Amino acid sequence: MTDAQQFISQIREDREHGASELARTCLDALAKHAGSIEVTSNEALRQQLIGFAQELQSARPTMAAITNLIGEWIAAVERLPGGNVSTLRDDIKSISTTLILASENAASSAAAHAAELVGTGKTVITHSLSSTVVAVFECLVGNVKAIVTESRPPSEGRRLAAKLSELGIETDFISDQQMGLFARRADVALVGADTIAGDGSVINKAGTYLLALAARDQGIPFYVCSESFKRSDHSSVGIVLESHDPAEFNPPRLAHVKSHNVYFDITPPHLVTAWITEHGRQHLDDLTTG
Repeated sequence: MTDAQQFISQIREDREHGASELARTCLDALAKHAGSIEVTSNEALRQQLIGFAQELQSARPTMAAITNLIGEWIAAVERLPGGNVSTLRDDIKSISTTLILASENAASSAAAHAAELVGTGKTVITHSLSSTVVAVFECLVGNVKAIVTESRPPSEGRRLAAKLSELGIETDFISDQQMGLFARRADVALVGADTIAGDGSVINKAGTYLLALAARDQGIPFYVCSESFKRSDHSSVGIVLESHDPAEFNPPRLAHVKSHNVYFDITPPHLVTAWITEHGRQHLDDLTTG
């Protein structure tokens, strides 16, 4: 297995990082690959890197940030003029750096807008582990409480609870089954997203839909905070939901029983109070006409 193939496998099997983090990791890998790949012409360099990029795009089809950011990277690389290989390597690295910075800045701006919307003195319930949601909590340190679900499998809520503990944020840690019970104790539900579909649906860690339903029943706002790189032109119907080995949650091995481990679910737009991006608070019309 080549280094590129091994990296693609790592991205495909990664259960620890969100879509934005993985997208930036892919861009960084493309920059490093551009500097190390052995080629004799700039066209060979360009084509091999684009092939690697396209394989990365297909590794996590549920994550629009990977598709979109790498798509912009490919388009920029294709526009580069001819020249010597050394110059092309440097130009390709610069493209990666620019896109990584754009993604980081967009996420930071989205988090700042979300923190302003949530306000101070609130209890926020969240599900899964979103780096953008962590940034929201960082903006509100000293003025916020949290309710964090375990988000099993692979229980990334435990890592979120540890991050919030380090920030000194008072946190209630609950099993996923208690989500509906604890929603009534929250003022706001806030999640990240792996993809925002063209119809406004939110594709995120399985259990997000349940939190949105609980939030609606309890009369609290359900906010989705993500950078606009996570927007997809496809409707939710056309988005593939990843499934993984059910062994992660130790199901029973019984005749006539089939176990499922679908990692993502789809929250319909009518359950979303607002989508928050680097452009601020967005409503459904903003998404479907933007």
